[in-house]
Amino acid sequence: MLSVAIPPFARIGAVLEPHEVNGQPGAIIRDRDGRIVIVWTLDILDGRIHTIRSLVNPDKLTHLGPIADAHAVIQEKNQSRHDQQNP
Repeated sequence: MLSVAIPPFARIGAVLEPHEVNGQPGAIIRDRDGRIVIVWTLDILDGRIHTIRSLVNPDKLTHLGPIADAHAVIQEKNQSRHDQQNP
């Protein structure tokens, strides 16, 4: 499966994996340990992205695999950005 690093999450090792979610195109974003941070689904209308839906509720994601602490991942991403801006 193709994994894509997405700035600014790339600095902390997170990746985006294109993935079909509930029969729709979407993506799973994982932390450096492969745990799920967030799931996106895309509503496509006339060949264009019409809506992006985000799911972060761990109770609704557990069936997909191990779940990351999304709050901790966001804090790490923010700290990484701060460290990069203030070396």
